[in-house]
Amino acid sequence: MEHIGNKLKLLAEAIERESVLIHRAALIDGYRDVHKLSKFGIDRIIKKAAEYGGKKGAKILKERYNLYVDTLSDALDVLTIIAESSRLLDIFEYDIEKQEIYVEGSILVEAIKKSTSPVCEPMAGFFRGFLGELLDKNIDVKEVQCRAQGHEKCVFKIYIK
Repeated sequence: MEHIGNKLKLLAEAIERESVLIHRAALIDGYRDVHKLSKFGIDRIIKKAAEYGGKKGAKILKERYNLYVDTLSDALDVLTIIAESSRLLDIFEYDIEKQEIYVEGSILVEAIKKSTSPVCEPMAGFFRGFLGELLDKNIDVKEVQCRAQGHEKCVFKIYIK
């Protein structure tokens, strides 16, 4: 099996080649506007689109860059690099034993500020699609705590089916 350092180098190259620049303020304003329509079910559509984006990203890493991982820990290491390089959040950490992801500085929280329900479900959708495709497993990810709800950080629970 290829050394993880080589895989991470491939990942950095992939991010550089495959990513596009979108102004942070535009994303924040756009999500704030779209979130207002969540009562009409648009939030589920956004989460599904984010999941598709996660799947597509993992598929590109596998097919174009031959980046394969076997464990959730390795997949989360890859996701950490992608998440932190995206500028969509400040800190991405995980606890493999609890199967939880911790996010601080989410632009989705920056857009909404305060909410009675989690606002980072699109991020959960991306994580679900990415991890499921990269590991070739049926995975679900749910946001169980959100900074917009007053919690210290956003917490996402990983469920491997």
